[in-house]
Amino acid sequence: MAAMRARIIFWLVVLIGAFLLGFVPEYLKNRDLQSQLESPRKTIDELKQQLQMSELRDQASLILIEISRQNYGLARDHAGQYYETLNKLIESVQNQTLKKSLQDLATTRDSLTEALTTPTPPAALSAAQQIVLKTFELTKTR
Repeated sequence: MAAMRARIIFWLVVLIGAFLLGFVPEYLKNRDLQSQLESPRKTIDELKQQLQMSELRDQASLILIEISRQNYGLARDHAGQYYETLNKLIESVQNQTLKKSLQDLATTRDSLTEALTTPTPPAALSAAQQIVLKTFELTKTR
């Protein structure tokens, strides 16, 4: 009976050992592959953020162009899209310094909206120019 028990324990140990010999290399291989996937994911996230930044620059430029043409209705539409893109960007940014700068830029909404509702060309143009300059400063190096 003791010999039978010893054989069963021996074969269980051999079975578990064989399982571990197959499992450990596959586990290490899987972990290595997952770490290799992290780099492309980070690159994709960075490219998405760059795309959002370029969309923000485009919207700011369109606001300025429409104000210079004195198309205040279109400028208001572009301003709405600009601030919508800005809010999405604020939500997605992980860098706290950049997030704070973008939030500061978002505070310009009221002044621009006011300048566009009472279209006085110099005031609207001046407000838009400041926003465009700040937008370009924030997005050019990111």
